[in-house]
Amino acid sequence: MDNDKERVIRSVAEELGVAGDKLVEIASSNRYPGEDVAQLFQKLRHSMVAAIGDDRENLAHWLETPNEALKGRPIDQLTSVQGFQHVIEYLDIASFKWR
Repeated sequence: MDNDKERVIRSVAEELGVAGDKLVEIASSNRYPGEDVAQLFQKLRHSMVAAIGDDRENLAHWLETPNEALKGRPIDQLTSVQGFQHVIEYLDIASFKWR
C-alpha cells in the first residue's frame, strides 16, 4: 500500500477512535481488487458520522459491537468490498430512519 493511502486510513482510524494499525492491516489485505481502499474508508467514516454522530468513542464502540442486522461486528465486515458496501448501506439507511 502506498504511503498516501496509509496516511488517509490512519487519519480515518483516528477520527473513528480505533487503532490505525488495525485498519491499515485490514486495508493491506489484497481483498480490494480495483478499489481505492482509502476512498472506501472515507465513505465509511462519512456514513458513520451521518448515522451515529461525530463522537469518537461512540464511533469506535459501534464498529466493535456485534450488530444483529450485520450478523457480527461491523469492523469484521470490512475485510471485503462487499462487506464495506453492506456496512455503508446499513448506515445510510439507518441515518434516514434515525432523523
